Amino acid sequence: MHGPVRSLLLVVIGASLLASSALAQQPKTYDATWDSLSKHPVPEWFADAKFGIYAHWGAYSVPAFGSEWYARNMYQSKSGVHKHHLANWGDPSEFGYKDFIPMFTAPRFDAEEWADLYERSGAKFAGPVAEHHDGFSMWASDVNRWNVGDMGPRRDVTGELVAALRKRGLKIITSFHHAFNIQGYYAAEEGWDTADPRYGDLYGKFEDPAEAHDRWLAKIVEVIDAYQPDQIWFDFGLAKIPDDYKTRMAQYYYGKEREWGKPVIITRKGDHLPDGVGVLDIERGKMEEKPDFLWQTDDSVSTNSWCHVENLNVKPAEELVHELIDIVSKNGVLLLNVAPHADGSIPDDQQKLLIGIGDWLRVNGEAIYGTRPWAIHGEGPNLFDRGRGLGGHAQGQVDFTAEDIRFTTKDDALYMICLGWPDADVIAENLVVEDTGDARVSLLGFRGVVDYSIDDAGRLTIDAPELSETSLPCEHAYTFKLSGFDVAPSAEVAFALPGATTLTAEQATLEGAQINTETKSERVNIGFWDRADERVHWLFNAPKAGKYWIRGEFAAASGATTLQLSGCGKPLVCEIPRAGNWEEATWTNMGETTVKKPGVYHITLRPADPDEWHAVNVWRLQIAPAIE
Repeated sequence: MHGPVRSLLLVVIGASLLASSALAQQPKTYDATWDSLSKHPVPEWFADAKFGIYAHWGAYSVPAFGSEWYARNMYQSKSGVHKHHLANWGDPSEFGYKDFIPMFTAPRFDAEEWADLYERSGAKFAGPVAEHHDGFSMWASDVNRWNVGDMGPRRDVTGELVAALRKRGLKIITSFHHAFNIQGYYAAEEGWDTADPRYGDLYGKFEDPAEAHDRWLAKIVEVIDAYQPDQIWFDFGLAKIPDDYKTRMAQYYYGKEREWGKPVIITRKGDHLPDGVGVLDIERGKMEEKPDFLWQTDDSVSTNSWCHVENLNVKPAEELVHELIDIVSKNGVLLLNVAPHADGSIPDDQQKLLIGIGDWLRVNGEAIYGTRPWAIHGEGPNLFDRGRGLGGHAQGQVDFTAEDIRFTTKDDALYMICLGWPDADVIAENLVVEDTGDARVSLLGFRGVVDYSIDDAGRLTIDAPELSETSLPCEHAYTFKLSGFDVAPSAEVAFALPGATTLTAEQATLEGAQINTETKSERVNIGFWDRADERVHWLFNAPKAGKYWIRGEFAAASGATTLQLSGCGKPLVCEIPRAGNWEEATWTNMGETTVKKPGVYHITLRPADPDEWHAVNVWRLQIAPAIE
């Protein structure tokens, strides 16, 4: 082929490949169906960000009493808020919620100050509560006459905040709570403004459900078009919005990715959207263990309200730093709410709290941002904390200690975050470690050498530096970085995780004339198993398909022998070593098997070689999902 022709052909091929590559990188389009929308991927930026901030701030901040649900509760005639309203503002027939709106002027709101504080706190995304249940839009709206552009502050506070945040490189979240507004948020009695048709568009009173739902959707579309949010977040009222509106909403928003040239994400509560359509959000709670999917917690700086009220109980920075670490180790993201004054200023105690989080992240952010969960999320006495929770699931805050360790990973590093300063050596009980020859342990924020040792079993012991309280690299939690090691979770840890199943002697069905249960050292075991033709049976309920590890607690005092386990994947054969006596039970790893589908399996334990059989006492079996 002649040179000029070949060169031209190469140019054409190269341009075609570039065009194909550009086309492949374009966000896909979606139909308004759950099947199509459930294929939307979670953006990498969201998985990397880990920490965001939003604010419950609106006309409900003016009375500063009870909670952000003041707008509803002032019309609940038996509530304490109603009594407070009567005493301080008068009967709802004389002073309704709408009358707080002219008082919500926000003279001290400064978007630049908010954005500076959010950036200093270490947040990677932030934004406003676009509209709460009250029906008052916190953006300059053409859809809703009850909005900050035309009433109250008479300025587009959302637009100002979004611009200030973007200037600092933060992604944007807008949260929507307004579905409940059209689902009976406000009670109405004769004489109250909530029963007056003139104010029905504020109080969610629409005779035609289609009009209400059209308005619900139009508000979201307006915010999407005006502010191009990177995440839109939905409160619980989304559950009762018809699917037709939800699919149109999600299709419209995800379709904007092509126009804007950036990936976006929806977050939702519970099953209010199908899996895959958006990321799960858990209010004031956490996953107890690490799931395979990314999730988010929304929590507040305070325990008693999401908006600013009198006697707001603000949490200490340490509690929220620990919460962030625990969430990130479990494949989660923390969205933290702040509660500004009605005038638009953020109270000093909340500013101090956010700065405290930011100070910790400046030292330890390497172990948070851009990390991914490791094989196990941690170890220690409070491994499965689920957060403060809500309602009947509420609990007090867990007091984490230096013995509580959480793991994250990035590139070739494993981060061990101790939720307190260790006064003694740090021993990683659940790790099996091998030094590759170029290994190193460091303490983030500390320039000195950190010594360590590895015993014959591969257990790592870190010699924590002797530092005074004033010379510690930070407060609240401390990160040891493991570089250049081959690290794996110990097999034992799998059997301590919530997904593990324990099958006891009492649960077994025994086959044979002689084999029976007995009690030794106040524990029931299976004994008298002298005959090779006898069997032990259990039913095992596999929660999911996949690989499982199996171990048993046995004692074989009359001599080493072999057992076979069948009925759950491939048969497993293991050797039981000779024990010193019949009560000297030890764990024996039986191996790994694969379950093809979830369900109940009949498993059988029998002698592997009847001719070489020696009696075995059996205490229990444990079956756990393998840790990859």
